[in-house]
Amino acid sequence: MILTAAAVAVKILGMLFKIPLQNILGAVGMSYFNSAYSIFTPIYALSVSGLPVAVSKMVSEQSARGGYRQVRKIRRVSFILFLVFGLGGMLLLLLGANFFSSVIGNPGAALSVAAIAPSILFCCLVSSYRGYYQGLGNMTPTAVSQVVETAAKLVCGIVLALLARGRGLAEFAEAGTVFGQHAASAQQANLMVLPWAAAGAVIGVTLSTAVGGLYLLVRHAIKGDGITKLRLEISPPAQPSGKIASSLLKIALPVCLSAAFTHLTNLIDLATIMNRVSVAVARDPVAMMGMYAGLLHESVTQAGLPAYLYGVFAYTTSLYHLPAAITVTLGVSALPSISARWALGDRSQLAQQAASVIKLAGLIAIPAGLGLFALSEPILTLLLPAQPQDVPVAAVILRGMGIAAILLAITTPMASIFQAVGRADIPLKLIAAGAAIKLTSNWVLLAIPELNIRAAAYGTILCYGFVLVTGSLALNKVVGRPVRVAKSLARPLVCGILCAIAANTSYELLSRVMGFRLATLLAIAISAGVYAVFVLFMKIITKNEAMLLPKGKKVVKILEKLSLLG
Repeated sequence: MILTAAAVAVKILGMLFKIPLQNILGAVGMSYFNSAYSIFTPIYALSVSGLPVAVSKMVSEQSARGGYRQVRKIRRVSFILFLVFGLGGMLLLLLGANFFSSVIGNPGAALSVAAIAPSILFCCLVSSYRGYYQGLGNMTPTAVSQVVETAAKLVCGIVLALLARGRGLAEFAEAGTVFGQHAASAQQANLMVLPWAAAGAVIGVTLSTAVGGLYLLVRHAIKGDGITKLRLEISPPAQPSGKIASSLLKIALPVCLSAAFTHLTNLIDLATIMNRVSVAVARDPVAMMGMYAGLLHESVTQAGLPAYLYGVFAYTTSLYHLPAAITVTLGVSALPSISARWALGDRSQLAQQAASVIKLAGLIAIPAGLGLFALSEPILTLLLPAQPQDVPVAAVILRGMGIAAILLAITTPMASIFQAVGRADIPLKLIAAGAAIKLTSNWVLLAIPELNIRAAAYGTILCYGFVLVTGSLALNKVVGRPVRVAKSLARPLVCGILCAIAANTSYELLSRVMGFRLATLLAIAISAGVYAVFVLFMKIITKNEAMLLPKGKKVVKILEKLSLLG
């Protein structure tokens, strides 16, 4: 519950960071920021998933056996090990900033890529402490450090982006230059200042990881870890450092690979979108510029169109990931119960519980994704008041990403089910195959002038559609009983379609008599109400499924009183 509360707070603070940043930087500036952030995110995922899990597992095992000297040594060894990894990753990204930016077709992102490099070091150091405290059963340091880190990112990132942008434009007003380089016009100055403003936001991200690490270091220095001198005296001697390091790596590697594959599609988009859209522009520049006639800012040139479109695509990614950020908790919550059924050989009950997890994921993901599809333009208009010219282009992309969000959010807890039955290799194989499909799709479709940036969403749909279908078949084979994924998702899909119709209809009616902001918010509320009514009165949720939810017992009591359980 502590970690869940922290995750919710982090998501809210993250949205508060991204929304104003998008309005400050615009599409071109966001292409620089997102290029650096897309390189950083999988590395961050490695450090906050695989590394802490390895430390936590070893610490918890030794703590249960009374091996407190070993526990302390695990902390020291992991700190040194992660320090080496962090320094290596930082130097690789710092020295290769220009190379990476050129490879992805966005040379202007080099400043941002270099600015985010030190965060790799800080993330690795933070991970050793987070895993250590989690292994001792203390979740508070991890939760607080995550919130502190995100709050620091919000403040530092926005302030530094504004300062860099203001400083560059002030210099142009005084001397006609932007950070020492001549600008021929105000429009050119606005474009020239964007790499610096994006780098300022990225430096805020780097500073936030340092602040999170500093909090943990100070906390450990003041409060320690709760291990008493007596426990240390009576505990057995610790193992050699080399053996501890080897054990850490063996545990961390599979989890790290899983985390890396989860973000593989983001890296594919980063590597292919600007490169292949550039090919589309070269093939038919007249058609490409004509497609966006009247929608582009006058400063966006033909050569700058790929970076602009990638920046517009970046507007949609935060919304796309939101449903999966919620459904991942369903798989984590159900994992112990499914593991127990697997150990007992109760395959029928296991199949039923797996189907329930997938149904609950669908109940969350389907209305969210179809809602993004139905209200793409009003939602983006609400979130991008300073960039209204970008909304029509982004709305087309978001419709496709809304469908992709459904597939991603359903497959995310499915991976936990495979882990619970001891087949963590299956999700890795499926997402690798799905990523190959996406890479092929992006490579071919993005270069077609008539499709260009829209094809990024199509590739993601094909990727996770493949993972969902093949994952369902594999799940049936592993469990040995039919999990009935299609049946589990059928009624949530009907309710989701009704929800989307209600959202679109209510917005069209309300927008005629009130402002778009209020109309959008009311349309979301009305569609959510319509969805809840259909879900409850169709009695889609069973008692066992409700028990899988957070606070499941309380939810069951309420629904039983209202006779709304299936």
